[in-house]
Amino acid sequence: MCPPCPRSCQTSRIHSSRGEHGRPWTQQLWSHTGCPTMETSKNYYVVASEAPGYHPSTLNIINSDVFYSFQEACEVLKKCGDIIPEAASVLELLPSGAEARSKPDFPVIVIEGLDATGKTTLTESLRDTLGAALLRSPPQCLSPWRARFDQEPPLIRRAFYALGNYITAEQIGQEGMKTPVIVDRFWHSTAAYAIATAVSGQVCNLPAEGSEVYRWPSDLLQPSLVVVLTLDPEERKRRLRDRGQGKTEEEQELDHNQLFRLRVEEAYRRISGPACITVDAGPSADQVLQQVLLLIRGKCHL
Repeated sequence: MCPPCPRSCQTSRIHSSRGEHGRPWTQQLWSHTGCPTMETSKNYYVVASEAPGYHPSTLNIINSDVFYSFQEACEVLKKCGDIIPEAASVLELLPSGAEARSKPDFPVIVIEGLDATGKTTLTESLRDTLGAALLRSPPQCLSPWRARFDQEPPLIRRAFYALGNYITAEQIGQEGMKTPVIVDRFWHSTAAYAIATAVSGQVCNLPAEGSEVYRWPSDLLQPSLVVVLTLDPEERKRRLRDRGQGKTEEEQELDHNQLFRLRVEEAYRRISGPACITVDAGPSADQVLQQVLLLIRGKCHL
């Protein structure tokens, strides 16, 4: 019987060989030269595996990067209250779950899109034309704490903005009992940016269309219509330069990373319940207004 192989001999390498005449590849262990005790005769076939159903970076999106319930986002802020005193002030502003999903009597129209696509101009024109109420998300009441939560880790920051949507939903419910409501950004923006940030690389790395990551939260008020404004990237950059305003971290990423911008735009398109209708914001402001009014009249019968 051969003596045990020294520890120095037990480290093995893998040798691959291509099969001949269409036969599959095989692998076998190689021992260090001169070691007679290492078994090397067994071959292992190399076979193709199925492609994974999801890109690995998508596995933690639900209730980590994107929140799908009031309670899940609320729990995050409750747990960080000891280290972030401002969390208590935010929690005091929160509505009940029922208030965040109550359906108003009048239509709710959400206008989405990247910065400098004309959302402010359009939403104000719609307010004046339709005699509607105009709301924005995140709501103004969260402004005192936005800078504080923008410095926090993604989990806490995303929970803060998710809860902002529920506050906006309560406001929509109140205003929507009296008049149509126009909303400048809502849950679509929160989700699209978070999903595009969580997933790296090409657009094909995003969760597949129809994935549960794109589903609307069941406890959040659903708009009657969602319009996403799109714009040629160079024209959008020109508009941003003309504004002369400082850029958020995400806006800087949009400028420098074309793939990130494409992922954001595609995430917008894939969100369902309600889905987004895309409108080109390149024409004049009046032309864009008229096009959106046609959509509103057709969908909401205003």
